[in-house]
Amino acid sequence: MIFAYRAERVGLAELLLPLSGVLLGIWLGGALGVVVLGSGLGVWFWAVLQGLRQGRGVRLYESYLLVQGSITGRVRRIPYAHVLGFTITRRGGLALLYIEPTAVPEQAQPTESLVNLPLAEQPPRRSFVLTARLAQPEALRAALAERLSNPLSVPEAYVVRLARRRRLRDALIVLLALLATPIYVLLFNRILTSLT
Repeated sequence: MIFAYRAERVGLAELLLPLSGVLLGIWLGGALGVVVLGSGLGVWFWAVLQGLRQGRGVRLYESYLLVQGSITGRVRRIPYAHVLGFTITRRGGLALLYIEPTAVPEQAQPTESLVNLPLAEQPPRRSFVLTARLAQPEALRAALAERLSNPLSVPEAYVVRLARRRRLRDALIVLLALLATPIYVLLFNRILTSLT
């Protein structure tokens, strides 16, 4: 059973119109050109993201679920027995806390770790995944709750706090990247002037 990410249908016009805005912004130059260029690139990136999300989502099977990344397409296979807690966020995404299965070949594993604990005594590694907005989040909640036979060991409020923390972290990374843009411009300018 697949629960796809929410994505708008993107046609050829939605891809070509922003690119024409980008070309117009380059042709205009100056402050107005930068505004038109930025607007065109923003709309084009949105259209590309919508195209990437098509056909991707969360798949439920008998004993495990597959969570596919909305942008990268990376697939995570999570057995239901390893799920510690889950919730549907206000935006309609799946927030899932689970124990990461250890699937390392025996020959590659050392007998003891760096902290002098045998591998059998080491605590399991927790992982957290937060998906993009789903088309049918409540149907996924019902289907996932039906498939999880054991009671969840982590309360839903804790998973919500983890989701908020992840969104705050992502927003701070984007903000820092935007604030560092003048530094990038100065560095590129310095490199270009040194080449001439």
